[in-house]
Amino acid sequence: MRTAALALLLGTLAVHALPLLPARNWCIALPLVAALALWPRLPWPLRLPAVALSGLLWTLWRLPDPGLALPPAYDGQTFVLEGRIAALPEHDHRRLELELETTEARTADATLVPLAGRVRLAWYEAPAEDLPQVGERWRFTARLRAPYGFANPGGFDRERHLYASGVVARGSVRSQPPPARLAGAEAHLIDRLRARFAAALQRLRPADPGTAILAALTIGEEGAISTHQWETFRRTGTTHLMAISGQQIALVAGLMFVAVRAVWARLPGLAARLAPVRAGALAALLSALGYALIAGMGLPVRRALIMVAVGSLALLAGRELLSTRTLALALIAVLLGDPLAPLSYGFWLSFGAVALILYLHAGRLDGRGPTALALRLQWAISLGMLPATIVLFGQLPLVSPLANLLAIPWADLLIVPFALAGLLASLASDTLAGPLLDLAGLTTRLLLGALDTLARPDWAARVVPTPPLWTLALALPGVAWWLAPPGFPSRRLGLLLCLPLLAWDWPHPPAGGFRLASLDAGSGLAVVVETAGHTLLFDAGPRLGSTDAGRLVVLPYLQSRGIRRVDALVLTHLDASHIGGARSVRAALPVGAIFVPDPLAMPAEGAASCVAGGFWIWDDVRFEWLHPPPGHGAGEARSCVLKVSGAGGSALLIADLDAGGSRRLLAGGARLAADTLLAPYQGTKPPPAGLLAAVGPGRIWLSTGRGNRWGHPKPEVLAAWAAAGVQPDDTAAAGALLLDVPANATEPPLLTRWREADRRYWRVH
Repeated sequence: MRTAALALLLGTLAVHALPLLPARNWCIALPLVAALALWPRLPWPLRLPAVALSGLLWTLWRLPDPGLALPPAYDGQTFVLEGRIAALPEHDHRRLELELETTEARTADATLVPLAGRVRLAWYEAPAEDLPQVGERWRFTARLRAPYGFANPGGFDRERHLYASGVVARGSVRSQPPPARLAGAEAHLIDRLRARFAAALQRLRPADPGTAILAALTIGEEGAISTHQWETFRRTGTTHLMAISGQQIALVAGLMFVAVRAVWARLPGLAARLAPVRAGALAALLSALGYALIAGMGLPVRRALIMVAVGSLALLAGRELLSTRTLALALIAVLLGDPLAPLSYGFWLSFGAVALILYLHAGRLDGRGPTALALRLQWAISLGMLPATIVLFGQLPLVSPLANLLAIPWADLLIVPFALAGLLASLASDTLAGPLLDLAGLTTRLLLGALDTLARPDWAARVVPTPPLWTLALALPGVAWWLAPPGFPSRRLGLLLCLPLLAWDWPHPPAGGFRLASLDAGSGLAVVVETAGHTLLFDAGPRLGSTDAGRLVVLPYLQSRGIRRVDALVLTHLDASHIGGARSVRAALPVGAIFVPDPLAMPAEGAASCVAGGFWIWDDVRFEWLHPPPGHGAGEARSCVLKVSGAGGSALLIADLDAGGSRRLLAGGARLAADTLLAPYQGTKPPPAGLLAAVGPGRIWLSTGRGNRWGHPKPEVLAAWAAAGVQPDDTAAAGALLLDVPANATEPPLLTRWREADRRYWRVH
């Protein structure tokens, strides 16, 4: 059973590792291969490949077809959509986020387009009243885009998330013609109940910042959690608490099991017909199912429910609950029920935590009282999960063991019971629900205060480079060795196997060489220049709704490289598409020098001016300002221009330099020749006359932003850039552009287009 479960997992992972999905015609062999895998007389050396192949074919058959997303020919067009609201609407500052289960989609010329899935819509400036409710039928006019996201090293894979959620298109609602309600709620009964609970939380606790936490822990809605709260959870390693998972559902099931078993045992007539243990197991299963339905049946919730269901069925069948066979059966059930589950970090964390509990439980914690058992178990789990946390999230939260030792029992034993009891009571009376939710809010505030205190020191969380998987393969047996029972030989030697994971660092450029990274940050600019021992950030990307490119793009990239300091931050001019992420970067990392065109117009503490003629050298790489000239003008005419030169190549970084500024740059006598040109205006405007001849670049980089509302880059602009005989690369299509410039002219630079290098079948191309 256990070996078969691992073989099934390997087959599933093989599909998810593919850059493109093979033809589904191969699935016709699934019945034969599955029958072969289940044949009892088949030797194990042959059965395991058959099980793995069955997992591969089953996953291929069950996966949603990526081709069902919005066809490229319709990307950016306006549609008239009809369908049902399929999830709880989420308020995000100025907009309302909706998921529409489409029944009909027509273009402006009434062409019917099949969209088999959900469409995620943003309704800006939605009215304060009479908003859509889950289950209602509505008609919207919306401009749709393919479900794409930024593609950067270390960044969140939004396209994977949307694909796993069944979202086939994204769009923004048009105000004319106005959206129309076509019918009341006739479906989604559970979601309507969840909406009622969400309304009760807002009604009874409207101004409490802890209300967002209560909504996440009870009905699975995380949209209202603030940026500060997420940062606190990240630094303390407690982010997992906000996703309803095995521990919350197991808590509810466990409490119901204990209560029903105790009552049932005192009723001889009932106990004679059904053993109290089986009665408790049945009650636990039903309560877990109810909680999962209220929580929205998202991927982590479904996975947790399956694991609890397997445990409950084991008790009903009289089998041992805490066994690796039970865990293996749960793994098989999850993979067969949802082959997309391994794409979620929660899948690995939840199964890893349960496996660790079983390992620690097997005769290793006997002889201690229940309190000591619980504390030692929780401490060991926190330490044992650190390797996975480092690999998955690229951080080492040093306070995580202590924070989780406090937060997990506090949330499970105080916040969740009070909050669930309050919401259930709200169905009958707000008078009954109020005190319970007040207690839940009080315990939440106390927990947030404690976590804020733990997260405050600079040493609370250490940024580490995202290590390769082979370091985890060494660390896991090392942790198992370290946490082995007393008497196991040389347990501390297990820590040696963890050293590659803890000490890993990606190779940095050699002295004289540099790495140039133009990040995929939408319609804005964010470029990182990394030398052997220094890092420069040239602009920080745009604002992005309630967040910014600094938080979503720049910081994850720097973290994946293990960069803990920005030695120089250049803010080329005041445009929001260039400086929108600067505040997030400065809040998260120490920043050395700050350069701006005019310190008076762009006040920043300690900022210096990027005046032409200034230069410095880092690790045998020269950085030189070419613009603006001293005392010249304001605005885009003063935009900073930086040239980076090493032994193996050079790059000219131009931001939004207008025509007058370009003429002054060309007339200034500066040496503009460079191998790589970062196009002015991100490549959305034709190159100024004479610029390409003066630079003579072998590479031209644009950063127009995929799906931007202006339709950049225009064909005539692309033609103008291509006239230089160089095909421009655009982060909108290529993802992040990474150029490793060697330390000598004898080696060629290495260019990486991230979408090409990290190609996955779910990505929009």
